[in-house]
Amino acid sequence: MKIIRTILGDIPYNEIGITDSHDHLIRSGGPEIGLDKAFLMDDVNSAIEEFERYIAAGGKTMVCMDPIGCGRNVAKMIEVANACRGKGHIMMTTGFQKGNNYCPNTSFLATVDVNKIADLMIAEIVEGMDYHSYNGPVIERTTAKAGLIKAGTSYRLITNLEQKALKVAAITQKETGCAISMHTDFGTMALEIVGEIKKNGGLPEKTVLCHMQRNLDKYYYRQVLETGAIICFDEPNKPQYRPDAVIAETILWLVEQGYEKQIVLGMDGGRMEALAAYMEEKGKANGLEYLLTRFVPVLKEVGVKQSAIDNMLIYNPANVFAIEV
Repeated sequence: MKIIRTILGDIPYNEIGITDSHDHLIRSGGPEIGLDKAFLMDDVNSAIEEFERYIAAGGKTMVCMDPIGCGRNVAKMIEVANACRGKGHIMMTTGFQKGNNYCPNTSFLATVDVNKIADLMIAEIVEGMDYHSYNGPVIERTTAKAGLIKAGTSYRLITNLEQKALKVAAITQKETGCAISMHTDFGTMALEIVGEIKKNGGLPEKTVLCHMQRNLDKYYYRQVLETGAIICFDEPNKPQYRPDAVIAETILWLVEQGYEKQIVLGMDGGRMEALAAYMEEKGKANGLEYLLTRFVPVLKEVGVKQSAIDNMLIYNPANVFAIEV
């Protein structure tokens, strides 16, 4: 039987519904906040309102990609999920971000044996996530289980620490059947990531490569998709980088090339100004519902058929995030 592991429990994989495959509702701390305070999103009520806006627009499931050491807050996310129980599903991740978020000398990712780290990740999937997200010597497991694995790589480089995290991710995948969802820095190193995962016994077809729209090279995408991996386009509503139409036209080209079963979509709001509920005191902003209310219409406008959109939003996430139990 195939299931989706949400933080409130397992559901049949065909109940996943419309899915935002890469996003953020709560980030309580972490290195990114030192770079920009807009990364701090730590209010439960705002997160509930944001998720409800997404649900009201037709969304059903949100994959929240905050990993260990980067502001993941299990307790607050459980509050958000419980507030929306019966209306929407939330998945959370175990694993790591790119290497510069962890000390290469003293972090437990750096100092602990690969298999022991993998055991910690596996426990978060099969037993329950640690309330403290492994930030110290005390482990207190919650009932909420992680539903996928995260790893990350640097710009044009997979550091030694990141290679270790990829090995951990592949081992964890072999033991649990969970998908691996990758942070790629500006869409680089995708082919090398797949190579590392395969080398360590992981599955390309259960590997999601995120942020690929930051490297808008459709012929590169074709190479990546030929490995069997999944590409996540997760950055509409960021015109300072590229217009929505450019992403949509690239997706259309890939669909026409026969790759519609290997694409998923997300918003990756990531920062306070991308979540309308967090911005209410300052004014009116677009929230994560933009994926459905604004970006999907652009996909249709450029010629992407509804059947392909359904694959990218419903059936592809159901297949890649499903776990065999």
